[in-house]
Amino acid sequence: MANTRTRGANAEALSWEEAAGLPGPRKNNWLPLDALSDEEVYARGPQLQAMPNNRRPQAAPTRQYNPAAAHTMSQRVLAAVPMTQAHPQQRQHERAPREGVSLSKAQGKALAMAVGAMIAVLALYVVVSAAVNWTQVKLDDFQYGRPRTTQMEAYVGHSEAEGSPSHFIAMNLNRRVTILQLPGGDSTKATAIVGPYLFGQGEDLTPVLLNVQDVNVDGKPDLVVSVKSEQLLYLNDGAAFKMTTPEEQAAIFKAFTARTAAPVNDAQGLAPEGQ
Repeated sequence: MANTRTRGANAEALSWEEAAGLPGPRKNNWLPLDALSDEEVYARGPQLQAMPNNRRPQAAPTRQYNPAAAHTMSQRVLAAVPMTQAHPQQRQHERAPREGVSLSKAQGKALAMAVGAMIAVLALYVVVSAAVNWTQVKLDDFQYGRPRTTQMEAYVGHSEAEGSPSHFIAMNLNRRVTILQLPGGDSTKATAIVGPYLFGQGEDLTPVLLNVQDVNVDGKPDLVVSVKSEQLLYLNDGAAFKMTTPEEQAAIFKAFTARTAAPVNDAQGLAPEGQ
């Protein structure tokens, strides 16, 4: 087996016959370092040679700088190293998708915040409405009780010879408007007026309010029943109250319009009708 010796990680050894033709001295059976600068040495295939361990190698002469080889090596290194600085247009094209993604995320976040705010406002409205309704129901419980009941006394000319006013009791009895009249305060002469049926959620807790007013201007007080925003008119015939007909309601509305327009006609120098 031939003795070989390596001279560095990139050294490639030659056979003794090939090394004989290289310039420079050769001693102690080892390959001089300056022989590695020859391009023929690097073109050979790897072949290692070692020298006996009992001999110390001679110090290698200083390798001289080769400008041509250094320039070639620099070009190879530059070709192998990737470009770290991109062209400004390339950086702009690369930054555009990232900016688009950031803008989309910002728009999505803003939309989510707007939807969340709307849901919060809706929830707040529901909570406030429920609280207001609950408070109103409790106040009506204290004022009208259950079933909702109101009372009133008024002079309407029904059996009031002894000077006692008539007593009225209005009730929301299982959603049915019911009015009891005690003429002159005498319960033995009590009469009942059956009103409409109330539809809708929570209408069983709606209070029924009473008032007397001469709506047809005949000199006799009539009965006005208020349920929420609606009013029911019961005309006084001198002995009892009866529900108005559509014709009577039209006549009452016409008379009411004429009375409200009379002050305007007087202000304009015009006399009302019938004068």
